[in-house]
Amino acid sequence: MNEPAPEQLPYTETEIETMAAEDAKAGRFLTKMLVFTFCYTVIVGAYVIYWSLQN
Repeated sequence: MNEPAPEQLPYTETEIETMAAEDAKAGRFLTKMLVFTFCYTVIVGAYVIYWSLQN
């Protein structure tokens, strides 16, 4: 009988660790970008409300 060949991962352990580090870095960047966008929206929205109530 033929035995199935052992499964090989498409990436080495080092490549997986590198990709995980890059993914974490990208996740931190996206989080900072979303927080900045949210804060900007809240500040601009508050200013527009303030400005519209003054007229």
